[in-house]
Amino acid sequence: MVRSVERSAEVVRAMRMTRQAGLVLTVLLVICASDTQAEPYLAVFEGMQCSACHSHPSGGGKRNAYGNIFAQMELPARRIGDEDAELWTGEVLEWLSVGGNLRGSYRYVDVPNTDSTSEFRVTRGTAYVEAQVIPNRLAIYIDQQFAPGSSLNREAYIRLNSKSQKLHIAAGQFYLPYGLRLQDDTAFTRQVTRVNRANPDRGIQAGYESGSWSTQLSLTNGNGGGAETDSGKQVSAVASYVRPKWRAGVSFNNNNADAGDRQMQNVFFGLKTGPVAWLAEANWINDEIPGAGDQDSIAGLLEANWRFRKGHNLKITYDFFDPDDDVNDDQQERWSLLWEYTPVQFLQARFGARFYDGADLVDFQNRDEFFVELHGFF
Repeated sequence: MVRSVERSAEVVRAMRMTRQAGLVLTVLLVICASDTQAEPYLAVFEGMQCSACHSHPSGGGKRNAYGNIFAQMELPARRIGDEDAELWTGEVLEWLSVGGNLRGSYRYVDVPNTDSTSEFRVTRGTAYVEAQVIPNRLAIYIDQQFAPGSSLNREAYIRLNSKSQKLHIAAGQFYLPYGLRLQDDTAFTRQVTRVNRANPDRGIQAGYESGSWSTQLSLTNGNGGGAETDSGKQVSAVASYVRPKWRAGVSFNNNNADAGDRQMQNVFFGLKTGPVAWLAEANWINDEIPGAGDQDSIAGLLEANWRFRKGHNLKITYDFFDPDDDVNDDQQERWSLLWEYTPVQFLQARFGARFYDGADLVDFQNRDEFFVELHGFF
């Protein structure tokens, strides 16, 4: 009788392991066929650090268990499915968690003196895998983009946390710690600084997070993940202080390169006023141009997010860019209006319009864009 019970228990354990392995395989296959993006305004609304919802201390990338629960309970207008079903946390095994994004869109672009264009496209498909080799202490993290185009590794690093979880050190390829990690990589503050999801870098990073304070410091090659061509290195740092209704931070970046040094610094803010969350960022950039001296530029952003109803967010953004402080009439501006609608968990629709105003002789800097985007994530 005892042996029969033991054999039955072994069979149950084997079946459970088979189901778990099948689940892992299924999830990975779904990912390959199909980007959780950070939205700093949500952190402002909730009065939390970005790390409260994301695996990475700087925010962005894979959601942790709390971030997944937040995405199911707080973001959507309503939750569908079996009310008694367990919530998705991203954890497929005790030590393995996954996530993914797929964005598809229709975009219409009107450029003065040029025929308008429109297209349907897969904007981005991304997969995230995190293995807690030593739970809460040692983790391996991978962020892989599968669409559009060929496969592209965006982040791949190993991270060691202190016992208190306040300190961490990471090595590999990762996004630079600098400024607000906006979802929109086309914002001037993301394009001009070149600190965006298209330009991760390789090196080491250390961070400290305790209570209201969060700080990250990195030393990287400074070539956007490409092959190293000189001995110069890039130093990036960000520090922020978070309170329930506001936050403030500063960033610094210095890239020493044979092709010309670059130094950047910025300040950023977040403020919650009732149902509206405000974001602001200002960057001052100095580029050393061989044979031409230094060039100073400015890039800034002001954004308002109005969550006028559960599942609905109205976003208004103003972007400013002055590419050369010594040149008149070269400034560029952009106004954006977006309605983000999350009808059910793990699905969001975005309807937007962007209006550019730049140099009179550069038609592309005066274009209008309209788009509809459907975003699935888990």
